[in-house]
Formats: sequence, structure tokens, C-alpha cells
Amino acid sequence: MSVAALLLAAGASTRMGSPKPLLPWGGGSLLAWELDELTRTQIEGIVVVTGAYADDVRRALPEDRRQHCVFNARWAQGRSTSLAAGAAALLSPMRRRPDVVVIQNVDQPTRADIIDRLVDELRSTGAEAVQPSYLGSRGHPVVVSGELLEELAAATEEELGLRSVLRRHPPLELAMDDEPIVRIDLDTPDTLAEGRRLCGVPDPAPAGR
Repeated sequence: MSVAALLLAAGASTRMGSPKPLLPWGGGSLLAWELDELTRTQIEGIVVVTGAYADDVRRALPEDRRQHCVFNARWAQGRSTSLAAGAAALLSPMRRRPDVVVIQNVDQPTRADIIDRLVDELRSTGAEAVQPSYLGSRGHPVVVSGELLEELAAATEEELGLRSVLRRHPPLELAMDDEPIVRIDLDTPDTLAEGRRLCGVPDPAPAGR
């Protein structure tokens, strides 16, 4: 079974105050760190959906990573448009259709082993979708069957995007009560220190040192 990933990195990062994909993370940027984690998994193909700051994001990546980027011209209309753009890219006749799709938001980083556990759970159970949970609350990333790609490509803000797809295909919840990382949500600067700690990366050195 082939596995692909959608990494959604198109938002304006308004509450963060600076582009989330370019946040200092583990000696590089947050996006680069997440791509490194994804390449350490079973995933064979990656699509990074960009929008706001698309040029800056592409330039910040090594040349061999820029090929993963797909620009969403409708990014300002909401995250569901990026989900749809990424799914459409995976449905391109130029690509091999994946059997499994990992859906990750750039502001919700996770480790490679978490992703592999979720993919393995979907494969072994035959579920249409798998989602981690932490102390009873659903987390991320979400892993879905490639059979849902057409529905993902048709996602709209009016129908709440991924939520509507998961309402039609309720995910199997995989309890990860020892992994608070599955609940990371990097919305504002005050979340960064805890996020880095959970990802096992150091805080950046103060400027001038």
C-alpha cells in the first residue's frame, strides 16, 4: 500500500505574527523539520500546500524539497481550500494514487513514529480514517484511506472541510495518552516553547549570541 502526505502550510499566521512555516525549529524552519520527519516514515509522496508567503516558503526550502510545493490561489478563503488543492494534486494523473493519506497542518507538528503508528493502525484494521486521541480529546494528524480523496478534493468551508468528511467516515480513535504531542496547536507565540519541548527540539539561541 502506498502512502502520501498532505502538509497544509498556506495560512496567513495572523495570531502568530510571523509565517508559521518559517518559525525557527530544530536548527532550521518548522516546515523543514516536519518534512524531515515525514521522510523518515512510510510515506512515499509529499504535497506541501502553500498560499500566503508562498515565495518565501519555497525559497527557504532546499531545492530538492521545493518540488513538493503546490500553490493554493484560494488560500485566503479558508483551510478547506488548501485541503482540496492538496487532494486534487494527489489525484493528478501524473501521480500514483495513494492508498493512504496523512493530513497534517504545519502548526501541528508531530514525530515520524506517531505517523507510522497511525498508518499501521489504518492498514491493520481496514478503517477509512484513524485519528489519535489524548486523554479523551481528538488530536492530529488524521490518516485516511485514499478512497476518500475525491471527497477531500470537494471540501468546502461551508461544509467545514475535513470535519464534514470525517462526519461521513467517523475515524477510529487510537488512544495515545502518553503522547501530548498529538494535541500541539501552534497558534500564538506563547505556545512555541512547549511545542518545541514536545518535539524534542531546543529553543533558538537569543539574538546576538
